[in-house]
Amino acid sequence: MIQLPQGFDSIFRYIVVVSQRAEQLVNGAKPRSESRHDKSTLIAIDDVDEGKVQWRILTQEELDAQRQAIVDQLRAEVGVNETDEPPGAAIRDVLPTGGAGDIVDLAFVADDDDDEPDDELFRLQKLLGMAGATKGTLVADDDDEPETIDLDEAAEELEGSTDADDEDED
Repeated sequence: MIQLPQGFDSIFRYIVVVSQRAEQLVNGAKPRSESRHDKSTLIAIDDVDEGKVQWRILTQEELDAQRQAIVDQLRAEVGVNETDEPPGAAIRDVLPTGGAGDIVDLAFVADDDDDEPDDELFRLQKLLGMAGATKGTLVADDDDEPETIDLDEAAEELEGSTDADDEDED
């Protein structure tokens, strides 16, 4: 059994501290102890075993502040202000599937209990904002006018072309 260094109450906590220290070393931090190893994980173990890595358990307030700082940083990177949308407004679509600023209405998902594959395809097309998507059809993107393709006809054409190919091989 492994003898844990002083101050660690579980092997899990020890592994978490060592892995975080190894990540710091990979990202360019300098080793705090002399080590004969070249790999960052082994250097991190040496640093932690010698007691040169200080750690503590964060309080709930510190965790909340840290999470809020991460959220604020992401909002700054994306350029989103809290004043852009009123509170309680629908969340904007994450993926730009239609025009900028489209809002996805997910109410139709809860109303439909039928789990047939065609219904799932239809719901997915509707969720992705594919204009003109009707049950059994798929809309292809062209420059001017979208062409509606009937899936049943396309399957029959595909089967017909494979039958002709099979006859040519004989």
